[in-house]
Order: sequence, then structure tokens, then C-alpha cells
Amino acid sequence: MIYLDNAATTKVDSSVMNSFVKVNESLYFNPNSPHQAGLQAEKLLQQAKEQINQALKLNHLYDIIFTSGATESNNMALKGIAYRKKDTANEIITSVLEHPSVLEVVRYLAEKEGFILKYVNVKPNGQIDIEHFKALMNDRVGLVTCMYVNNIMGQIQPIKQIVNILKEYPKAHFHVDAVQALGKIPLNIDGIDSLSLSGHKFNGLKGQGLLITRTAHNLEPIIHGGGQEFGVRSGTVNLPMAVSMVKAINQAVQQTEQLNQTLSSYQQQIREMVETYPGVKINSPEDAAPQIINIGFPGVKGEVLVNAFSKQDIMVSTTSACSSKRGKLNEVLLAMGIPEKQIEGSIRLSMGQTTTQADIDTFKEKFELIYKEIKELLK
Repeated sequence: MIYLDNAATTKVDSSVMNSFVKVNESLYFNPNSPHQAGLQAEKLLQQAKEQINQALKLNHLYDIIFTSGATESNNMALKGIAYRKKDTANEIITSVLEHPSVLEVVRYLAEKEGFILKYVNVKPNGQIDIEHFKALMNDRVGLVTCMYVNNIMGQIQPIKQIVNILKEYPKAHFHVDAVQALGKIPLNIDGIDSLSLSGHKFNGLKGQGLLITRTAHNLEPIIHGGGQEFGVRSGTVNLPMAVSMVKAINQAVQQTEQLNQTLSSYQQQIREMVETYPGVKINSPEDAAPQIINIGFPGVKGEVLVNAFSKQDIMVSTTSACSSKRGKLNEVLLAMGIPEKQIEGSIRLSMGQTTTQADIDTFKEKFELIYKEIKELLK
């Protein structure tokens, strides 16, 4: 099987799994227990956070909260900040490019909690329109959220430009979903107020998440209980998950430069190949992140293509795994002005640490076979 759906989830690295099992077996104690074993577990938890601080170059400016994944992290950050700022700054700015775990949260806040939600325009290259963003900003904006790398198209958002604009608006909290960025492109956290990560996107385990935030005490808790994790995420900390996630983060950071080069080469090979097939379109912009490439087959249904590739033992997807079963046109591609027929016939290839040159070579061979089957349908 050739697996080209790494944006949905990645294969767990064996060293991450081994770390998880080892801590489960030897240090299963509750970090909140007052006895010697509990204190040992608490020490290990703090060491894990210190290693993350060093790996991500946080310079001790952020609090680190372990979660079950980016969906929880996004909910905690967005709701936690919004509720705290509701009386003084109740406007939220986002775009339709965001993952459902962000979009559905801010839409809930607008529809059910009375917040004012504003959408930034999207340019044809899939980036947010910075000039429009500037026009939307005012002193009533309490929350801005923008993903680092889009999970459908791979476009890298202008995070640094947003940070610079927000320097003039001290009330605005800037949250970034960096799920598709870590390990693939250099990550610069300077000026970001909170950031979410999910371990299973960079060869960690499912159920491993992280919320990094400048001041955890500024978040209104949406989970109440024993007061663990700065009182923001009560519940017994999952120490084996935390420690093994550190292993995944360290490896992702260390491999970024090499993996970026390798995946860039693979993407370029795919782009050059696709351009030789009449009727097939590349949806992703030229300067997209290296691991994701979105391809359109106007006139062919995306589900038909996924099934055709699956029969050849190649795993690709239509959009994100979180939205592919909803049966509606993807908002990201619509916002970029891509024709509806092309959107309906779009598939996403997403590569990762386990992708090899042999995988790409085989993909090219199978692409030829599938193209022959569907070329009469192309419009």
C-alpha cells in the first residue's frame, strides 16, 4: 500500500510508541499525588514541558498545556479567550480557510453566544487578503485566528504580517492552528499568543495534543475539576502521552530541514507529471507547503478518483478527513475561485516522513492507468 493521506494522520514512529509503553509500565503514577512516586511523575512532566520549551524555542514565554488533540486545543483557546474578552472586545476575525475545529467554534460563538464574526477575504492563491484584514481590524476585536498551513491546499499563511499588524491592537489575541506546519516548514512562534498542535500529524499518537499559550490564566476554563494544567484543563494528566509527544516533537523539529527538501522534490515531480496530462489541473499554489498537493479533475467526482486510486493500493483523499463525508463543496477551494466542476473532482495528496521515492514512482505509473480510465469524463 502507498499511503498519501498524511495530512489526515501519520504512521506512529516506533520510538514514540516505545516511549509511551515504557512510561505506562514504569511511571504510571499520578503527577498530582503527594507521595514520592507522584512527585517523580510530576518531575517528569515538568521535564517534558521544558524539552518542548527548548525544541520550539519558546524562551519560557508560554505556558504548555497537554490536551487530547488540536480540536480540544482550538476549543480551549478560542472559547477561553472569547469568554474572557466578551464584555470589552467581542469581535472575532477568521477566514473560511480554517479547519472545522476552528470554524465551527467561532460560528458557535457568533450564533449562540452573541459574538460578532468577521471573515477575511481570500486571494486566488489561497492566502488571506492582508489589506482586507487591516480594514477589518479595530479596538473591538478580541480574537484573531489563522492557521499556519492549510490542510486542503497546503498554502502557507502570512503569519508574520498578521503579527506585525496586531502590534497596534493590544486587545486582540492571536491564535494559530499549526497542525500541518510542525516538521514540514520552519515554525516561527514570535508574536503568536496561542498555538495548537496534534501529535498524530507528525508521527506521534492519536490523542496527543498541545496548547501553547502566553498566559494560561487569561483563558476562561471550559473544563472544570481538580485544577490541573493551570486550572484550564482539569483531569489527571496523561503522563505517558505527554512524554511520548515530546519525543515526536523533538524528532519533527530535528528533521524539518531535510524533510522539507525531500518532500519539495517529490511535489515538484508530481507537478511536472500532472502538467503533461490534458484536462488535469493543479489547485495548490506554487509556494504551498511541500507535503500537500491538491489536484483537480474537472468532470470527475472526487469519490470516484479516491476509489480508483484505492483499487491500485494508493490512499488519497478528497478534502480533509474531518469534512470529506459532509457532501458539500469545500469552502477553501470555493474561496479561491476554483470552478465547481474542478472542486467536485479534486483530490488531495499528502506526503510525510514515511513517503519514499519508490512511492512517488509507483504513483506516477498508476496515475497513467487511472487517467486512461477517466480521460473521457474530463471537462
